[in-house]
Amino acid sequence: MSVLRVGTRGSELALRQTAWVIERLRAAYPSLDVELVTVKTHGDVAIDSGFDQSWPVGAFVSALEQALLHRRIDVAVHSYKDLQTMPTEGLVVAAVPVREAVHDVLLTNGPSRLDELPAGARIGTGSPRRAAQIQRLGDFEVVPIRGNVPTRIAKLQADGIDGVILAAAGLRRLGIEHPGTIDLPPDSFVPAPGQGALAVQVRADSPAAERVVVLDDAATRNAVTAERSFLKETNAGCHVAAGALAVVDRGTVSLHARLFSDDHSRDVDGEESGTDSEAVGITLARRLLDRLRQLG
Repeated sequence: MSVLRVGTRGSELALRQTAWVIERLRAAYPSLDVELVTVKTHGDVAIDSGFDQSWPVGAFVSALEQALLHRRIDVAVHSYKDLQTMPTEGLVVAAVPVREAVHDVLLTNGPSRLDELPAGARIGTGSPRRAAQIQRLGDFEVVPIRGNVPTRIAKLQADGIDGVILAAAGLRRLGIEHPGTIDLPPDSFVPAPGQGALAVQVRADSPAAERVVVLDDAATRNAVTAERSFLKETNAGCHVAAGALAVVDRGTVSLHARLFSDDHSRDVDGEESGTDSEAVGITLARRLLDRLRQLG
């Protein structure tokens, strides 16, 4: 192919992530001509909508997938956690690059520890998973917010919010260092399935697949496969509180996950290990769903 057209959302974070992918493709293929194409998605337009039941599946990725299918681009770069668990016919994730940080962080106006925040502190997040877990860690009021990373950080000053929860990966990719940063350990504050990972998607019949496979990291792919298998089996989406994180060591996948009831009043968590990533995710999902049903 003469030109490799790489598509992405137009947010600053999406552009940084895609620039990282393009840089590594050019390093692997010095003579490769790469064109960056920005695509506006539903998630970029509906900035005032929350992640509730009305939020469409694939809000951040569908427009990019359509651009792939209609051959306007050859490659799409996604935050993996934005991809729906059911694959789109005709498209494949040809590469899952090495992962960034997996954990969440709480940015504040000053306090550097959770116990330094006052009772009733207002914590901003649009994620049911984050809302459910932060309320387990303290007497906090959750304030629904949306927007890109800089917009959410700005709400610390403008909207009387005491803290906002963000993915550490996004902050690192943007080079943002905030003075009041509290790391939320992934064992007690379980991240979203696929958090910190990228998905490099192509058409199944495209020669671009042969190019981008050089970016694939087997350990990251296996870990994310287990997490997303858990997500798919629980039928959880962006409006369901569920977290999952897998690590891979010498071929063994170890998955830790947490699942909340619809009203967040009950939760269960557990672990599962094995060599088949998909089976590990499915097995743990079924066990936690069973336990959650037994709680009533």
